[in-house]
Amino acid sequence: PFVDPDSEGPLDRMPISAPFHGAIQVEDFQMVPLVKALSMPRVSLFLCDDVGLGKTIEAGLIISELILRRRVRRIMIISPASLCTQWQQEMKDKFSLDFDIVDRDGTYKLRKKLGMDASPWRSFSRIITSYYYLKQEDVLEQFRTSSRPDEQGPHLPWDLLVVDEAHNLTPSPFGEDSDLSMMLQKIVPYFEHKIFLTATPHNGHTRSFTGLLERLDPVRFAQRSEITPAERGRIHEVVVRRLKREINEGSAKPRFSRRFIESINLDLTPGEKSLAEAYREFRKKMRGLIKARSRNEQLSGNFAVEVLGKRLLSCPVAFADSWYRYLDGMKDEDTADVSEVRRAEKVVREETGDDGEAESRY
Repeated sequence: PFVDPDSEGPLDRMPISAPFHGAIQVEDFQMVPLVKALSMPRVSLFLCDDVGLGKTIEAGLIISELILRRRVRRIMIISPASLCTQWQQEMKDKFSLDFDIVDRDGTYKLRKKLGMDASPWRSFSRIITSYYYLKQEDVLEQFRTSSRPDEQGPHLPWDLLVVDEAHNLTPSPFGEDSDLSMMLQKIVPYFEHKIFLTATPHNGHTRSFTGLLERLDPVRFAQRSEITPAERGRIHEVVVRRLKREINEGSAKPRFSRRFIESINLDLTPGEKSLAEAYREFRKKMRGLIKARSRNEQLSGNFAVEVLGKRLLSCPVAFADSWYRYLDGMKDEDTADVSEVRRAEKVVREETGDDGEAESRY
């Protein structure tokens, strides 16, 4: 069904093979990204399907097919650290593709075996690594040094880059970009093909969204505050976005359970109402106090208030513990280290870096 006998394109000279070489039962909607990728001379694909639709399977199908067609050889997958092993197992179990995980421990073992000059970026052709690891200055420099393009050759050092949970690397809508976003900007020029995966592609800021598209394909897109009509048409060429509701509507029999969200009436005690009102007033005053502070202090202050609010919704004991810690910190306000709050924020963001984990928590 995917072969047009009257066409002479590269997609039609060879039937699609990846679904028949993998230990998977492919859904029809999971074939759409594969067909879309194969129609591109240079793959630039933004997979934004809903959580649970199988973005990993879709990416694995594309990787497997490109390997079978000998279009790619050197591949790197970057993801949150908590998902690296999962990616390795998925690629091995479902597509019989071996990937090496590159981290501090793996690099140490490689150099112990091959010598101190050994580089995992040169020794392995299929790599999975955490972007929190890759963003470190020494690691990023080692990668860039090992990936210098051959000035005499027509090919880039790497063939395919897969970025999982790409929303974590979104450029900032204002001010300086995060370390992760700047890291992505530095490594994308080394790759011929790119696939970004996330269930939350847009964070509400057009400049962030277009900045991520620019990382994906700088020829078609540029970071800007408003999307031009021409770019809006090009977005549909690279973005694949389907929701479970849409899949159900296009199927004779619903494939996914419907989610019913109903409000729950809570009968708060007078004490709980007083506590909620006191916290609301506290949050209002805190935002007023930090409004004139530096941007770094504003971000830290807002995060601290956000954490208190989540503790309050969790249970009184958790809130009380955080509140007394806050009071202890206020006593030493002059020597408070904003970097400590920023480090705590980083830990929280990393723990909920993947869409599945974030959805299960909130």
